[in-house]
Amino acid sequence: MFEIAGKRCNKLNTALARLAVPSRRWVSLDFFTDSEITALSHLANAQRFRSAQNEIVHRKNRVFQDFDVCFPAPRIGAFDDLAAGLESGLFTAGAALVRNPFETRFQFDDFAIQRYPAGSRGIGIHRDGKRYKHIVVIITLAGQSRLFSTASRTGETRQRIDDRPGRLVLLSADGFAGRYDEDARPLHGVDCVRTGRLSIGFRSFG
Repeated sequence: MFEIAGKRCNKLNTALARLAVPSRRWVSLDFFTDSEITALSHLANAQRFRSAQNEIVHRKNRVFQDFDVCFPAPRIGAFDDLAAGLESGLFTAGAALVRNPFETRFQFDDFAIQRYPAGSRGIGIHRDGKRYKHIVVIITLAGQSRLFSTASRTGETRQRIDDRPGRLVLLSADGFAGRYDEDARPLHGVDCVRTGRLSIGFRSFG
């Protein structure tokens, strides 16, 4: 399960090439089988959750959070298989490009599971922290909601990111393709949580 080879490696190669385009900050690709999503969902639902902090304030920016979280989530079983496969697969795919967008090999040492109830407000517009390097991975396992990117914190224009179960979403992070600080990290959020949402996310401290 989660072997990154052949067609999957080609998909990652294409996705990273797209993400390295100067104007791009995220990509979404069809990646997982139904059985893989089912296995991840069962394991995610078996974990212990707590209510996320209602609001986070950073540099006067307020970000609401309306979900339960398992953090730090354990890298066990299918989670560890997936994380290890992506660590190796992403770097290998990047190394196959004319210019590797990754400065070095990395591990996903930040792993969270988020569970949003139906009708949740989601999470407000934010950037992932500067301490996270290389790339951010988001995988939705169940539910119907809207993951979006936006050009401003007011969010007048929101572009949907296709994160339906089975898809792999990659966000640019600090250091990817020579990008640093806010230029590297897209503003994004979650809203329109109609039937709930279960998602996992991997990030690296470099």
